[in-house]
Amino acid sequence: MTNAPATAMDLVRRARDGEISGDDLVAVLLTWQFEPQHRTRGLTDDWESRPNSFDAVQYAYTLDLLDEDAYRRIADRAGRSKAAGRR
Repeated sequence: MTNAPATAMDLVRRARDGEISGDDLVAVLLTWQFEPQHRTRGLTDDWESRPNSFDAVQYAYTLDLLDEDAYRRIADRAGRSKAAGRR
């Protein structure tokens, strides 16, 4: 993979656009150091996300770039096993 992505969301966008394979997406996300996700403080905060957080993995799963098995492996590796299976 050329030009390392700046954020996890950049990586997901590359996969969405066909610039990298799904296997590459999973391999990199399994080793990614995610930043904390946004903590909701009010009704409008739910629209905010952090591009270098686990939000990117959830977005990739929603776009069907990750199957459930890949999502669970990444979630477990990132210490987010409670998040596995959510859409």
